[in-house]
Parts: sequence; C-alpha cells; structure tokens
Amino acid sequence: MEKEINFIIKKGVYCSWCADLMKKTLNQHFAIKEIEVDVLNEKVHLMAPKKVSPKNLIVFLKKRGYHLVEER
Repeated sequence: MEKEINFIIKKGVYCSWCADLMKKTLNQHFAIKEIEVDVLNEKVHLMAPKKVSPKNLIVFLKKRGYHLVEER
C-alpha cells in the first residue's frame, strides 16, 4: 500500500537540477514510486510506501541541504 505525501519547499531546491538531484537521492534510499517537484510553486508531491513517514523524509533531506515542511 502507498500513501500520498505533499511538501512545501522552504530551502534547497532552486532549479530543475536541484529537483532532479533530490529525486535521485530519495529514490536511492526509499522505495518511492512517484515524485513530482514543482520548483516554481515550491511544492513536492510523492507516492511512498505506508511505512515511510513524512518526518523521516524531512529529516533525511534536511541532512542533505533540502528544507521541506509537510503540507496539510
């Protein structure tokens, strides 16, 4: 089972290259099925397994220079 998670980008994703690097980083460490990054609107949408928590993703990305908050 998968769940939909949405984030707001606060810092670290400024261009399509940044977005691609973040996608590759997430795909290497989590079994994420779909990742969409909207750089202009500062939003990230992804489909992740139920066992992956938004908090874990935020902490993981923060260590790599990406600052996101979960969109509610």
